[in-house]
Amino acid sequence: MRNNAKKLIPLLLTIIVLLSLSITASAATAKKISIAGSLKTMVVGQKNELDTKITPKSAKVRDRNIVWTSSNPKVIRILENYDDETEIKALKAGTATITVSIKGTNLKASRKITVKNSSAASVSSYTKKISSCTESLKDIYNSIKKATVKSGYSAARKQAKTYENKLEKIEDQLDELEDTIKSLYRSGKFTASQYNSLKKKLKSADRYADKAEDYLERKFGDFD
Repeated sequence: MRNNAKKLIPLLLTIIVLLSLSITASAATAKKISIAGSLKTMVVGQKNELDTKITPKSAKVRDRNIVWTSSNPKVIRILENYDDETEIKALKAGTATITVSIKGTNLKASRKITVKNSSAASVSSYTKKISSCTESLKDIYNSIKKATVKSGYSAARKQAKTYENKLEKIEDQLDELEDTIKSLYRSGKFTASQYNSLKKKLKSADRYADKAEDYLERKFGDFD
């Protein structure tokens, strides 16, 4: 009996290790890929960064297996073909579909982007866009303050996630505005003083986003 027990121990340990590896591999499998943000228009000469969102967050995908392509490289060129994020450049007016995929899988996501000829950039229009984002952040923050945390882990987590998604959407818009404003400044459409003025407004909006996120975590807790 003692000898049989000794023989069983290595076998059991092997089974446990294999099961553990199987569970880990399953948890690390990518189920979905998407392109972050809401960028849909650019002007000629503009550069923008695009990032991926892979679900679940625990999924392990090598950068070299994430592939970016453009349906019309003469309109929009991909500057980094293999990475979880890339930079694209608008070359001429037209449309192009940007696609990101994971090699060896059927997972992919696409975004159609329209490129327009550059025109005189309006500081006031970008000021309004930043102000609109800031007001949206204030509304979300006030909504979080007034909210009553639902009882039960799942209900509270779902409630917090709703607010988190709203904040993330506004932050994506601010990131895209920052990229666009920087690109317009580099191409000479904004003066240094105009650029710095808009940059201050963006930083103010970012601080409000951080304030709302901190308050959300204090009130609901950290569900990650």
